[in-house]
Amino acid sequence: YCVSAVNLASSVQATLESLKAARRSNSGVSTASDLSVSSTALSQLITTIDNGKSAVVVEVGSKLTKIGCAGEINPRHVIRTEYTEESGEVIKSDEILALNDRKNALKPIEYYEDLLHKFLRIAFLKVLAPSDRPVIVVESMFMSEDLRNAMTKVIVEKLRCKSLMFMPSHVCATFPFNTQNALVVDIGHSECVAVPVIEGVTMLNEFESARSICGRQLERRVRELLEKYGQMEELSGERRTLTEADWEDIDRIRLIETLSLSLICLDKERTQKWKEWEEAEGEKPSIENLCKEKTVPINGKSIVVPPVVFETAIEIFFDESLNPNSFDLSLPKILHKVVSKCPIDIRRKLFPNILLAGGVSTIPGLMKRIEQEINEIDEKNGTKYTEVVKFYQFSEIKNSPLFVSWVGASLLGSLRETIERKSLTLEQWKAGKLAADWTDMIVKAR
Repeated sequence: YCVSAVNLASSVQATLESLKAARRSNSGVSTASDLSVSSTALSQLITTIDNGKSAVVVEVGSKLTKIGCAGEINPRHVIRTEYTEESGEVIKSDEILALNDRKNALKPIEYYEDLLHKFLRIAFLKVLAPSDRPVIVVESMFMSEDLRNAMTKVIVEKLRCKSLMFMPSHVCATFPFNTQNALVVDIGHSECVAVPVIEGVTMLNEFESARSICGRQLERRVRELLEKYGQMEELSGERRTLTEADWEDIDRIRLIETLSLSLICLDKERTQKWKEWEEAEGEKPSIENLCKEKTVPINGKSIVVPPVVFETAIEIFFDESLNPNSFDLSLPKILHKVVSKCPIDIRRKLFPNILLAGGVSTIPGLMKRIEQEINEIDEKNGTKYTEVVKFYQFSEIKNSPLFVSWVGASLLGSLRETIERKSLTLEQWKAGKLAADWTDMIVKAR
């Protein structure tokens, strides 16, 4: 198994080789910082694979769930990890996935298994009835044993799927790019995890994670900025500060979440100008804005969202002082720390092979800013870990970092041998066998 997850069939390997030739092209980031794969090359790979009866591929995230069929280059549905009970109560991801952290799981395991059953049943039926199909679950490398076992019981025993296989998300993310070397940086809703993969081996001892660098904290920063600079415009045109009643409306329409999808990441020079703007007392200095002021109609009034919200919220990833209650390093420092922990002979292989995953990774300008910050740290410390910083990216698929791990699982799940050798069936489950952990598979492969 190792980190590539499967020994490729010869026909598939030939097509994968074509991805190497296709993966370098220009993008909107910079000509020197992109390692891209065209969707055409990816589609050609998929057409060479004998699907048989397609497996259902599902990735349950702390905010979004991606689901579709193996052999496809896009998930059919991206839905919230939540569902509504018949009583009207909304069951959210924190409760559905509570078994991932037993400190939050205060009720019996059967209660959380029931929540998982209801959610997964709804999710699967959006694609097709999975009872006669294999199921592939894209798992976090830190998924708890309790949650994995609960998912296994629900999918194999209660939903009566043909078989079940877990695939690690960081491994899946590397597969579409046909690379053996990558610094996988998954910036999800609840945390950021950076782990190096060298020559097909996950360097687990060198990983770094941070809970202050994630979508949830980004939304917190957007809220802080809106509280400080946002205004309400009455029908008369008069503007005032936001009240508690206004915030009830803002939360009801999920405005903070919407605004978080419209952020941009500035370079260091523009960021410094915004810092001077925020520190200025009295009259603010004029500043060139990339984003215009936006108004959001609500209840006959309009919420005024100034450019400072869109252009500076992402700074919590780069300025540690904006996370006063956290000991986490900034994102560039975390990446530099990961590389510095690796053996000296492989450090220079990582920064030229950064692979961003997770919804936050789609923010425009983020890759360019990371590149700028890494080069500055490298020069300041005199380490020279790299001559160039590059990122893997699908050149033609919009928002691909959001579901790049799902795409990798889709490709791997299209190989029939993978499903047959690595999946857990209902009979095996009843006999007491558990679904294999990805580290178990690595050990067995060796």
